[in-house]
Amino acid sequence: MTLRGIIRTLRSPFTRWAIALPVLMCIVVTIFGALAFRETQQALIGEFYTALREEVVILELIYREDGISALQSAIARRGNRQETQRVYLLTDHQGRFLAGNLKQWPHNVPVKDETSVLFADPATGETIAAEVFLLFGDNRLLVGRRAIYEQVGQHLIQNYLALCAAMFAAAIVAGLIFSRLIQRRLNTISQTAHHIRIGHQDSRIPLAGSQDEIDGVITELNALLDQQNKLLSYARQTSSAIAHDLRQPLSILRGKLQELSDSGPDAPVKHAALEQLEQIQALFSAVLRLGRLESGAQILDHSAQSLKNIAEDVAELYQPMLEDANLQIRVLGQDIIKSVDRELIFTALCNLIENALRYAASNIDIELSEQAISVRDYGPGVADSELKRLIEPFYKAEASRNSSGHGLGLALVKAIAELHGGQLNLSQQHPGLLVSIVLP
Repeated sequence: MTLRGIIRTLRSPFTRWAIALPVLMCIVVTIFGALAFRETQQALIGEFYTALREEVVILELIYREDGISALQSAIARRGNRQETQRVYLLTDHQGRFLAGNLKQWPHNVPVKDETSVLFADPATGETIAAEVFLLFGDNRLLVGRRAIYEQVGQHLIQNYLALCAAMFAAAIVAGLIFSRLIQRRLNTISQTAHHIRIGHQDSRIPLAGSQDEIDGVITELNALLDQQNKLLSYARQTSSAIAHDLRQPLSILRGKLQELSDSGPDAPVKHAALEQLEQIQALFSAVLRLGRLESGAQILDHSAQSLKNIAEDVAELYQPMLEDANLQIRVLGQDIIKSVDRELIFTALCNLIENALRYAASNIDIELSEQAISVRDYGPGVADSELKRLIEPFYKAEASRNSSGHGLGLALVKAIAELHGGQLNLSQQHPGLLVSIVLP
């Protein structure tokens, strides 16, 4: 898997959930573990002090019955045992050492009868829980135990960190695998949708055979696509029938009008009627073609094409028309090779040039770049409020309401761009307008 694939996988909501779940579990376990450790620690300290008080009572009894020497001997025996968890210190009233395995009175430990204290061993730094008693004659007795609960806590923390690391590693691996499997199925759906959008209406999403929820969704989507395909087929058949039925009477009407004399009193009416008839036929053809493009019935004839050659052919086609109007058309930019349908891109550029001639009446530039092929005019432009609506079918800007166009030119160009997997962008240039066909 490439770095880009890993990044895309980590952005997946499935991977995020797979990572978020162990994080949440670790937080919960941490809170629970902290509370449990605190309760256990307090219980252990309580038991420590209870055991220490019992031992102090025994040592005090030895002192009362047998004297200081017997107490010193008892402390020496207890302090010299193999286990080193117990701590003893017996001093006189001035703090001088008498017996024990602790050599001096610890700092910050008050000399106060029946006091429970926690202090650090000066030699090892370990925490010691101890009880302080003042014996008869003001001799001082300190009996304590090393706090083994701290060692237990350290082991618990180490085990906890190891558990969290293992949990995170397992979650990330599982998340990556799970997300990868889901992405493969989603990519299949996306690729099929792309094929349908560019004209392969019979494409269907393959089932994985797992009979899970995703297979259920795919089944419903395929059924929806079948139904939509039937409706589109019916619409195409109906459009073809309407086209066939209307073209014949329109052609007959055109022939009848052309039979009329060009020199009679009805000649102006004849020419006006022929002009209106041509506009009706052009509008009808444009509507049918837009329908074919938007429905995906138009199959792209992809091949590697030089966009500069296409632009130059379009410029050559319209050059005489612009020269008659004392205008010029230029092709700017380096040659770009892209896999496109030459006829459709040629048609799109022709529509953009005709729009620029009709509404701008200015010089025209065809600009080529890696991302797009654009047509710019130097006319008055359009209002910002109307810019986004120009690509809507039959929409005309306020300034061109009375023009001869039918408002489908940009809609056709937009459909051609989207059929290639691109988009159509419009931007103000001050002066003029820039219309860009962005190609993948």
